[in-house]
Amino acid sequence: MKYLHLVYLAAFSWWGVSVVGVDMATRKIPNARIVFGFRLLLLALGLLAVNTLLGHYGHTTSYLNWNFYPMWAAHFFWSALAGVILWYTGIWPAGDAKFFMLCAAWLPVINPYVRNFPHYLFVGLLVNTFVAAALVALGSFLASGFYQASPADFFAELWKDVKARFASLSGEGARGGWRIAAYLANLTFLFLLQQVLNMETRYFLGRFLGRTDIIYFFLFFLWDKVGGAFSSKKWMYASTACYALYFFAGYFFFYDRLAAMLLAAFVNVFKFSLLLFFGRFMLEHLMEKKDTVYVGPRELEPGMILSAKAARTLKDNPLFEGAFDDHFKDGLSAEQVQLLKDWLGKLNVQDPKIETVKGRPFALWIFAGAALTLLLDRGLVTFFK
Repeated sequence: MKYLHLVYLAAFSWWGVSVVGVDMATRKIPNARIVFGFRLLLLALGLLAVNTLLGHYGHTTSYLNWNFYPMWAAHFFWSALAGVILWYTGIWPAGDAKFFMLCAAWLPVINPYVRNFPHYLFVGLLVNTFVAAALVALGSFLASGFYQASPADFFAELWKDVKARFASLSGEGARGGWRIAAYLANLTFLFLLQQVLNMETRYFLGRFLGRTDIIYFFLFFLWDKVGGAFSSKKWMYASTACYALYFFAGYFFFYDRLAAMLLAAFVNVFKFSLLLFFGRFMLEHLMEKKDTVYVGPRELEPGMILSAKAARTLKDNPLFEGAFDDHFKDGLSAEQVQLLKDWLGKLNVQDPKIETVKGRPFALWIFAGAALTLLLDRGLVTFFK
């Protein structure tokens, strides 16, 4: 059995390295590589099932019992859901999302006793993937900054970027203050509700609701789709009414935990706010800053990737009537390119351009995250606690 898993590790490594090599050379992951990796995975699972059958009839003493396969199916479901979310929210192109699903599916086949299997293994893989990529990107950015300018100028420019990014997210004046207050109130109530439901339904939903990191995951990656709700007046009014109900019910039913649960919710909002701002908004800004390319109407082609700033601007522009509401990292479609060419041609400016970014080969970091998950059998963040 041990040798079988070593063979699987070798097969996975060979396939993964080949995908990374193609992605770094072309910045695309061909479907043929994904299909081949899926076939290899099915073959590995089939051989494990045969070994389980032999063990069931006493022909071998080292085998996995039948419970492994529904557990693997549950893990694959969560991994596929995470991959679809990362594609739909524009974090990854479709090829990277498929590669992530397959890498995640391989992990318990290589090591059936890997930590957090089956329900939370995909979270550990995502953490290792993004933390490794973020550390290298941040290190590269800091190194290039120190090399090109004096430390004082570099940090002054970095602080200017932080302030500009924060201002663009919060807005200006009274409206910006309202958005921040609404965001804090609504998001705090979400984490407060999570604790109440976890306390009252711990035998039914507690295993899921008790994991704050799962809620962090969905909020972090779905923020472009759901973030607006946390600064809307309707949600603000609804959460205010719910706060009144919470304090009324808490006074009678859980008075001893009333303040503690509210404080825990504040702490969760603070941690998530830091994670969202620095782990997504600022990191996205810094990573795109190096790869930004400005193109005019003649240079625009299908497959080009808009920067996050350009995507937000076009999405908010009523002239496009929602044509850019769903913008994916797979690049612009032919219809979107034509809309942009027509729009740029009508602008009353000399040499109009749109902000795009070069494709970033992310398969390397997905594969590195999988390797770290197998090697360390834990999440990278545990080393920073």
